[in-house]
Amino acid sequence: MMAKRGPRIWLAVFTGNSGLTHYSFCLARALAAAGAEVTLVTNANYELDAFRADFPVVKLFRRSRMYPVDILRFWRRYRDDRPDTVHYQASLKFPALELILLKLQRRRGTRLVYTAHDWLPHRRRSYHSFLFRLYYRQFDRIIVHSQRGADFLTGELGVARDRISVIPHGEYGFFDIDPGLDRERAREALGLDPDVVWYLFFGHIDDYKGLDIALRALGRLRRQEDGGPAVGLVVAGNPGSQGFDRYASLIEAEGLAARVSLHLGHVPVVDVHKYFKAADALLLPYRESSTSGLAHVAMGFGLPVIASDIGGLPAMVEEAGAGIIIEPGDEAGLAAAMGRLAADEALRRRLGDAWNSVAGKYSWDSIAAQTLETYGSLAPGKQGAME
Repeated sequence: MMAKRGPRIWLAVFTGNSGLTHYSFCLARALAAAGAEVTLVTNANYELDAFRADFPVVKLFRRSRMYPVDILRFWRRYRDDRPDTVHYQASLKFPALELILLKLQRRRGTRLVYTAHDWLPHRRRSYHSFLFRLYYRQFDRIIVHSQRGADFLTGELGVARDRISVIPHGEYGFFDIDPGLDRERAREALGLDPDVVWYLFFGHIDDYKGLDIALRALGRLRRQEDGGPAVGLVVAGNPGSQGFDRYASLIEAEGLAARVSLHLGHVPVVDVHKYFKAADALLLPYRESSTSGLAHVAMGFGLPVIASDIGGLPAMVEEAGAGIIIEPGDEAGLAAAMGRLAADEALRRRLGDAWNSVAGKYSWDSIAAQTLETYGSLAPGKQGAME
């Protein structure tokens, strides 16, 4: 008698070097460990080759200008492999093409799942609500990481509640490729003063992430210092096409040249652990966002967080008791929170250790089990003979 095979799943992520890729990799690894037959379909710039993968990785997508051609290549590979479920992690570079693709996949009986890491794009346009209402209708199930996300999709985009699953985002301890590296040696590797309380602002630098808010808060803190510990900010990430000039001017205006350590450019995945081990706390002073994978990196490293009250961030931080929540755009509130943590090493340690209290909920084994349950609850899409 032949053994019953596990479900055949494609995880599709059109980028190869972003948080979406890291999420897809961790989920694929956990699904494979649970017995599923998983293929990760990603970009040619996939950056996780250094990490063991017990599943096929197909580097299919290329630069954006090649995307229309790559959608056709994706369709042909999909038609040959015939997965039971295609689980998308990103969307809408070319909406018309993607909508056609999804309709064709549904006609072939494929279950379609989408994880809405961002409920709507960060740079929202007037037509986005209409477009995403149409897009989300193509999927059998939408996964979000928080109850706020479910409420938004239902209230703002008209997604039926029974088509939404709330499944947490897993922790990112997999970045810790050198468990023996301590804070002192991590700071030495990054050229950081060992006696400064260092806050970390990490990842792609974009307006919505509030680096300017962090810099003004640090300026307030510098002016208020009265014999307390020196406080600094590590900025590590790629400014992208917007450049860094406005932030450089702000650093100069606030007198922060000696307080800000700049590490501009894409941070290789093999170096991520150095920054999170060198830091005393992570700053997420976002103006808006649905979630942040960086909070889950902090969880994996036991690092306390100061985060804005947006998206799913407050629920996970407050549930664990692992940080401080501030109002979006509140420079004074951020400065006060930074000052409070800087002055109390025991508090920083207690908040960082608090992540352990929710380790089971955010483990990838648990998330894979919930995801497989979601797949299994779905009936096949409309059967058809489209070839």
